[in-house]
Amino acid sequence: MARSRAAGDFLLTETRYASNAALETHAHEYSCLVVVLDGNFEERFEGTKRSVAPGTIIVRPAGERHSDRFGRDGGRCLNVEMRPEWLACVREAAAPLDRSAAYTSAELALLGRRLHAELVIPDDLAPLAVESLVVEVFRDAVREDRCHTNTAPRWLLRTKERIDEDAAAPVTLAALAAEAGVHPVHLATTFRRCFGRTVASHVRNVRLELACRQLIGSDAPLADVALSAGFSDQSHFGRRFKEAIGVTPAVYRRAMR
Repeated sequence: MARSRAAGDFLLTETRYASNAALETHAHEYSCLVVVLDGNFEERFEGTKRSVAPGTIIVRPAGERHSDRFGRDGGRCLNVEMRPEWLACVREAAAPLDRSAAYTSAELALLGRRLHAELVIPDDLAPLAVESLVVEVFRDAVREDRCHTNTAPRWLLRTKERIDEDAAAPVTLAALAAEAGVHPVHLATTFRRCFGRTVASHVRNVRLELACRQLIGSDAPLADVALSAGFSDQSHFGRRFKEAIGVTPAVYRRAMR
């Protein structure tokens, strides 16, 4: 089952997959971004495999042969296909498309959620919005690659992993720095230099991505979603959610369903 919409140089398609669905080896004519909205699956490509979870963005070059096998809960993905003519114009920004990759940062996950919102809650600015978001995905993907290969010290990566694994828990810069064995100022400046955002901004983004998954996967009241994702109250959660996704939590939940 699928729904799709053209937006300028892009084609957005949301596809749902049944329990234990298996897609035989295939390839796509155009380069695309795959936003994993719901469900887990295993993907095989180029002689290797990767496990994929909600919030992941896969960067897929044109013609890449791959197969997918979903779990018992099935899944839902958004494909954002890009015209070759557009890619040729933004070749430098689109460097991540030179190879297949999967990204799991909260920042990229939220960009994926915003891309999906352009499909399910469209307006006349969708082509411009989609183009801007795709460029942001490429920018953040390059930044993530650089952080993991060159500049980020191990203690910083461990700190980021600690936030990602338990974002709803109360956290302070002093506590994170003590755990990492560095000064709080050093942690703050190094985090921003390597990841391009503050520690607080990252914590907030991880919490928002957690809330997105809860809105999709449960019928819990919005107040409960807010608290379980680490927000102080529903009002605070609602403001931050609309700033990040562009719609309220209630509208997002209805659109996703």
